[in-house]
Amino acid sequence: MTKNIFSSSIRFFMLAVFCLALGIGQTFAQSTVTGGIRGTVTDAQGAVVPNATVTITNTGTNQTQDITTDEDGGYRFSNLQPGVYSLKTTASGFAQFTQERVVVEVGQVTPIEVQLGLTGQTANVEVTAEAPVINTNSQDFATNINQTSINELPINGRRASNFVLLTPATVPDGTFGLISFRGISGLLNNSTVDGGDNNQAFQSEERGRTRIGYVISQSAIREFQVNTSNYSAEYGRSAGGVVNTVTKSGTNEFHGDLFEYYRNNRFGARNPLAFQTILNNGVQTIVGLKPVDVRHQFGGTIGGPIIKDKLFFFFSYDQQKRNFPGLAIFSNLNFLNTADTLLLTTPLGQQVPGRPPGVLGRGLTAAQVNSTLTFLNSLTGETPRRQDQKLFLPKIDWQVNNNNLFTVSYNRLRADSPAGLQTQATNTFGRRSFGDDFVDVDSLNARLQSTISTNILNEARFQYSRDNEYAFSQEPLPGEPLTAMTVAGPRSPSINITGGLTFGTTANFERVKFPDETRYQLADTVTWTRGRHTFKFGADFNHITDDIENLRSQTGSYLYPNINDFIIDYVNYQTPLATTTPCATGNLRVGRCSSGTNL
Repeated sequence: MTKNIFSSSIRFFMLAVFCLALGIGQTFAQSTVTGGIRGTVTDAQGAVVPNATVTITNTGTNQTQDITTDEDGGYRFSNLQPGVYSLKTTASGFAQFTQERVVVEVGQVTPIEVQLGLTGQTANVEVTAEAPVINTNSQDFATNINQTSINELPINGRRASNFVLLTPATVPDGTFGLISFRGISGLLNNSTVDGGDNNQAFQSEERGRTRIGYVISQSAIREFQVNTSNYSAEYGRSAGGVVNTVTKSGTNEFHGDLFEYYRNNRFGARNPLAFQTILNNGVQTIVGLKPVDVRHQFGGTIGGPIIKDKLFFFFSYDQQKRNFPGLAIFSNLNFLNTADTLLLTTPLGQQVPGRPPGVLGRGLTAAQVNSTLTFLNSLTGETPRRQDQKLFLPKIDWQVNNNNLFTVSYNRLRADSPAGLQTQATNTFGRRSFGDDFVDVDSLNARLQSTISTNILNEARFQYSRDNEYAFSQEPLPGEPLTAMTVAGPRSPSINITGGLTFGTTANFERVKFPDETRYQLADTVTWTRGRHTFKFGADFNHITDDIENLRSQTGSYLYPNINDFIIDYVNYQTPLATTTPCATGNLRVGRCSSGTNL
């Protein structure tokens, strides 16, 4: 009985795999980084022409491929590099047919129907505009963003993935750069670059996450495809959408560009929430501020031949320098005025004038109260904050022979952002509590595309990548109490005052590795064309290692329900008070006025 069940299960599994391969094979003949051309060759009366020779030539690299039409007059070219091709068709007894500027886009099959005239006639079709390819041969919902869109459409910040919002059923997911497909969380998407997995497993976002400017330069991208529904299992591992990006390559002609983008908020309005509290002789004044925000983005690309028709190179450099000081503010702009000076300065144990019986003073001096208020005020205002990142991407395409194409690319990102972990225009964190942020990303993608026979193609891919993200607390301001030693140096605890702000070493530090993620990916896909059907078989091995080192609240934390309790504890930290001094609320004694502690 066990043997029969096992055999039946194997047969059912094999049948399911065969049906799946058959179902997707009829419509998908290209990989995640290539496209295709297909069509039918007929004569002037519409009868099919078998055994005709169809030749395509990549106009950029001069690479050619030949194929013979089947008994139904059909032909199909698979796994073509995105680019512009010319197509030539010849058959005995018929005139030659030529079509120029055939556009091949990633993930799409371009349909070209060929009608041959009699010998002595000439048919030449020239397409002068690169119109988008309309998908009429597969059930997937996909949109291609090509060079025209990438180069001509305006974009804020040059984050190319924002072009995804041009496609149907997409909206921003929050304000942090994520994108939702069909209302599904932006954490459930899949991103690929040159066929390699471009996701970070730990945070479930794009590699490098969305807080950096971008991990791939806009100038290095040739095009990308946005798959929103019904896409092939080859793209998979996504409940939302798939963004499939292909980088540029060199050709037989040298090409390149230079760019610089300059942005300055001098030409814009002040943020209506940007205020600072000025304290002068105990009198609080609220003034509006407009910190500078200056951004330079510059770089360039160059590509061309190393050996004509054989070996090509492409190189992209992209740098961003942004100066955007942060602004620390109180959550309640009148926070300092909530200090109960009468309660604090009435002699210890005496009835506070004008208060209900039993409300006794704490015995602080007016100078001690004003000194603490001045310290709190010093935690607010502008603080230096920058975001500097460098990106470069070299790429080599080697046409080993007529049957093998080898491609390798390396993308390197280094992003440093002093005080840049908090990127908002205003924050209720102290001026030295924003956190220094760092992102280092390296990814190496290699691909070997081989023509085994006229109807069997193989594509092997390898990727190594590392995404190392870390953040450290900043050096304390004068007056902040030092209580612990961390990897970043002596630090103060995290102190949160309700209605005011949080300062010191906030609870999310130190982030020594968050994460340090390494990925090895091996994938191989075989495409087999037989008659009108195309079958695809493959395997994908994706090994990820995450190293996390983030000891939260390692310097301790204190929560104060009001400013008065903080003043009592802070004065006691500077000059010890009488041990009988009560807190402003409750029955606790001095030194323990916080409502919550984590030591």
